[in-house]
Amino acid sequence: MSHDSPKKLTTLDATLMTMGGIIGIGIFFNPQQGAAAVPHTAGFLSLWVFGGLIALCAAFTFAELGAALPKTGGWFVFLREGFGRYPAFLFAWVVLLVVSTGATAAVAGFCAAQFSTAFPGVVGEEGVLAPRVFAALLLVTVTAVALSGVKRAALVQNACMLVKLLALAALVLCGFVFLGDDRATPEPVAEDAGAPGVQGSFVAAWLSALLPTFFAYGGWQMVAYIAPEVRDPVRTIPRAIVLGVVGVVIVYTLSNLSFVLVLGVDGLARDPSFATTIAAGAFGERGARVLAAAMAVSALGWVIVNVVAAPWLYVAMAREGLFFESVGRVHPRRGVPVIALVVQCAIALAYLFATLEFLVNATVFVEWFFHGLVALALIRLRRTRSDIPWAYSSPLFPLAPSVYAFAAVLITGNTLWTGDWQVRGWGLAIVAAGTAAYALWRGASRSSATA
Repeated sequence: MSHDSPKKLTTLDATLMTMGGIIGIGIFFNPQQGAAAVPHTAGFLSLWVFGGLIALCAAFTFAELGAALPKTGGWFVFLREGFGRYPAFLFAWVVLLVVSTGATAAVAGFCAAQFSTAFPGVVGEEGVLAPRVFAALLLVTVTAVALSGVKRAALVQNACMLVKLLALAALVLCGFVFLGDDRATPEPVAEDAGAPGVQGSFVAAWLSALLPTFFAYGGWQMVAYIAPEVRDPVRTIPRAIVLGVVGVVIVYTLSNLSFVLVLGVDGLARDPSFATTIAAGAFGERGARVLAAAMAVSALGWVIVNVVAAPWLYVAMAREGLFFESVGRVHPRRGVPVIALVVQCAIALAYLFATLEFLVNATVFVEWFFHGLVALALIRLRRTRSDIPWAYSSPLFPLAPSVYAFAAVLITGNTLWTGDWQVRGWGLAIVAAGTAAYALWRGASRSSATA
């Protein structure tokens, strides 16, 4: 298939997919967590500025690697080339078992809940469908769309992306209408609110608030997973990743500034449903229902990106001889990994009905270990692999991957040191299970090669 095939993704498709993989539901809730941890205006806003800078550093890192190694699996390939098969397998294992599947189920559940608020006669206790049934149908439907082809799924995601951008723009404008009508008075924030007791308390709170902030910014890697499905990936991948992340940083900065202007940091910290509060305050109950519908669409767009992109990780793992061979097969006509998509959907459905969402929280810090590893992989490959065509170079290299790696160390180290022991324990147990699985697959692969 030629690089300009109409079935492949354009720069616009890839850019919107990057943005869609980042903007999901986090921006509607995570600001409250950040404000609760750091109830100080400057401290709270610094979380989002710092998160944006790290996201840009990550974007430059993946842009370089994506242009140099535009292969199926993206992140898996980068880790394999940088440090070998074991860390690459371990990463794909965590994504398949928890990160992508569990998060997709959780976001599908959120979509159902928001749809119930927007259209109470359809979903909910008094509706035709129960929320979990609706979420399950959503996962199956999105998987079916993905099975029809990457381009078709991308077009649906593009429409969702447009809706969520309009929703966030409306929310920002609602905030100013809300403020202008004097229906909300930002509550004063005490100067020492962010530092109760000693300065160390503020630093600890600020570090703990980084995790939900980074979670809201995460997702810049998705397009790299499906690089062969993008037109002229050497040029398109870096453009799409950098432009997409820059767009998200702008959107998030304006959104959080609006939230603080309207509610104040104290008000934001005390209101988990702050987005609904702003919409309802500006336009009444109808505004709240419209916002719920928009959040449902935003969640749907995120689910589409993850369902479409993540299976290519499992394809790469299978082609490396580290997973079932059938998972690596791609449909000859539609060009999609059928078995990988079905396996992913089955695991996500298990999360939905077995209520295993706690595992997602347990592996967020584990995923950040691999963020640091991929940053170090770029630095190492740039120094040792002159055979790789480095088509794109980030400004002031190696500044971007170095800052990205530092942030990963900050997140994983702080979680291991201060996090809940059950969360840490489950995360480390999943890694240990992945290590055992790798030994089994490696042994089976060697036995097959010998035979």
